[in-house]
Amino acid sequence: MSKKRVLVGSLLLMMATAAQSQDSSYTVIVTSTFSPTISDAQQKINEKANIVDTNTVKQEVSYNISSPVYISQFTPEPIAAPKVGRDQIARLYRNFIKFGFGYPWTPYLDFEVNNLRSTRYAFGVRAFHHSTWGRVKDYAPAQHSDTRIGVFGQKFFNDYTLYAGADYNYLMVTCYGIPDSTFPFKVTAKDIRNQFHHVRTQVNFSRNAPKDAHVFNQFYGIDYNYCSGEHQLGFKTDLNQDIKVAKITYLNLGGEIGVNYYHNEWLGRIIYLPNDVTLNFKPYASLNYKEYFLKAGFNIVMLFPNIIRDDTRVYFYPDIQARLHIVPNIFTIYAGIDGGLRRNSYLSFVQENPYLSNNLFFTGFMNEKLRMFGGMKIGLSRSLSIGAKASYSFCEDMPFFINDALGIRDSNGFIISLQLGHTFSVVYNNTKWLNLHFDLSYTYKQQLYLTLNLDYNGYETEDLYKPWYKPAFVGNLDMRYILLNKFVFNLATFVHTGIFYPEFEWNTNTYEWNTRAKTLRPAFDFNFGFEYLWSKRLAFFANVNNFTYQRNYYYYDYPSQRINFLLGVKYNFGGESVGKK
Repeated sequence: MSKKRVLVGSLLLMMATAAQSQDSSYTVIVTSTFSPTISDAQQKINEKANIVDTNTVKQEVSYNISSPVYISQFTPEPIAAPKVGRDQIARLYRNFIKFGFGYPWTPYLDFEVNNLRSTRYAFGVRAFHHSTWGRVKDYAPAQHSDTRIGVFGQKFFNDYTLYAGADYNYLMVTCYGIPDSTFPFKVTAKDIRNQFHHVRTQVNFSRNAPKDAHVFNQFYGIDYNYCSGEHQLGFKTDLNQDIKVAKITYLNLGGEIGVNYYHNEWLGRIIYLPNDVTLNFKPYASLNYKEYFLKAGFNIVMLFPNIIRDDTRVYFYPDIQARLHIVPNIFTIYAGIDGGLRRNSYLSFVQENPYLSNNLFFTGFMNEKLRMFGGMKIGLSRSLSIGAKASYSFCEDMPFFINDALGIRDSNGFIISLQLGHTFSVVYNNTKWLNLHFDLSYTYKQQLYLTLNLDYNGYETEDLYKPWYKPAFVGNLDMRYILLNKFVFNLATFVHTGIFYPEFEWNTNTYEWNTRAKTLRPAFDFNFGFEYLWSKRLAFFANVNNFTYQRNYYYYDYPSQRINFLLGVKYNFGGESVGKK
């Protein structure tokens, strides 16, 4: 019934709508200029269509996690046997020769013979010669010759070593500090020549023991020196024993005994001829505990009578030293006090200044009554080490060289010509001596080697006007560089400053010499060396000395050569087989 009603209602509504549309029509007139536009049409055109999918499809994913099981098994690999090759030891050669020749007329020879490796013995022979036969411009002949011959031998026993050696040195110099304009006649080298013969022999017998073996250490030695009429014969022994006091504490007890006999045969050529005998006794005790080291002892020296002095003198010196290793093997400081008696010998004078006159006066010994010292050592690495130290000494009869104002004398002591200050006598004075020292050593990859040494010396003399011919500052720098294991470059620099020398003026009123102190200008000596290593056995070298062309003075009126050079070759031969021990 309801469906019929709905159907009838729908038909009546449709009929009414159609009748109305036929009878009711109208017209609309618009009088304005209206143009319909859409302002954001371009934006809407550029917008992407947003399509919403109403159907959602869900994909079910199923997965499984499987835990793998790793099977571990250790199988050790066999260790291969190491390959043992030849020992990496340096090859030794039995013979070495170095020969050269330079300007001005300078022959050079160095020849050495040694045995090869041996656990039973060692021996060697050396012959050396270096001379120059040139002249310094405007001065007398400046000839120089240095010849040496030496031999040594060692015998190794299970616990001891026996050593014996002998050396001969012939030194010839000319006292060339005479300008050509001084004499109206020509001065020859024979007229101003000084010749010295030095012979030394020694025999030592010592015990072989490591430093920490704590055994009874023994040393016995005999030595003899001869220099142009001066004889010295000496005996020395050093005995000491290490005693273990605690676990890391060691006490060393010992002492030294020495006897020296001095005899002179100068036959009136040198004034005052003392023949002396000295006996010294030096007991000591040292304690080593961890980073601390202490040493305490004293030294007694007895000077026995000689043909001039009939009194016996006894000297006492302390021997105390303390050392502290702040950083073991890296930083160490030390300090101490000591003293000693040193022989003012003809040999010691010749080694320092060979331009000696025949008028020498000897006091016998320099007495260093007390020396206070201290310093430090720093080893930052195997390549770099630094050292610095200072000392202050109170000395009696310290020797100083002074230009001889007495005249040139013959072998009998007679004046044969006017003295012009070209030779040197020795004067003595009580002196306070300050020394400051600094040194540095550096190595880089076995290619660069550098060594620096600096010294300052301050002298306060008691009666002497100035410390004649003692430099206030001495410095030297050595550098060596190896390029490609083939080329070796060397540079050596020496500096001397602050040297006082006396200037004499004859006073006609008092009939004596007046002395004024003057200063030598600083001496700078620069030397260059080059080597070409042709092989491990053969090398060529060239040395150029004083290449800055300086005229240096170390003694008054003794100028050095402005430049000189030496060319030569070095050769090793007679070597052992490769790999042989």
